Amino acid sequence: MLSELQLKNIQSMFDVLDQDGNGLIEREDLTSVGEGITEVFAHEESSPHHAAVTKAYEAWWEQIRAGADADGDGRITREEFVAAVEKGLLSDPNYLDVIAAAADTVFDAADVNGDGVLNQTEVVALYSGAGVGAAAAIGAFKQIDTNGDGSISREEWQQSVRGAFTSTDPGSTGANMLGNASS
Repeated sequence: MLSELQLKNIQSMFDVLDQDGNGLIEREDLTSVGEGITEVFAHEESSPHHAAVTKAYEAWWEQIRAGADADGDGRITREEFVAAVEKGLLSDPNYLDVIAAAADTVFDAADVNGDGVLNQTEVVALYSGAGVGAAAAIGAFKQIDTNGDGSISREEWQQSVRGAFTSTDPGSTGANMLGNASS
């Protein structure tokens, strides 16, 4: 059974992925998230970053569909998504690998200055591209920056992405990635 924090984070993730707000996650929604991220960072359609983000979100869609589309209609309801997580979707190594690959790809696309870390401006822009507000981005940034150096390393980013799906403690890495916990 999911903790209250996990349920909030899973539902918030559903809301982010449901880009058109129709109460369903569909292939087009994940395409839209990827496009939003590449657009906010001005990655042209022909760029390697655009191609990588597009591929990562297509792979994520396929994993969500395979693990959560209980009725096989190509659309994931909130109930199907939550039920899939409760039944162990997050313990599926393939699903976690796809999330990790998407996180790496997004990290690379957002690291516009190429310094190997994400600063707060890059994180706020990244969240904006995914349709998430600046307040959630700033709160998440503060928690993800576990060593307090004012930037987010790839390792901190990866830990927080996994934590957004698995954290049960509001103070743990990633628990506040979607604004549902305070550190």
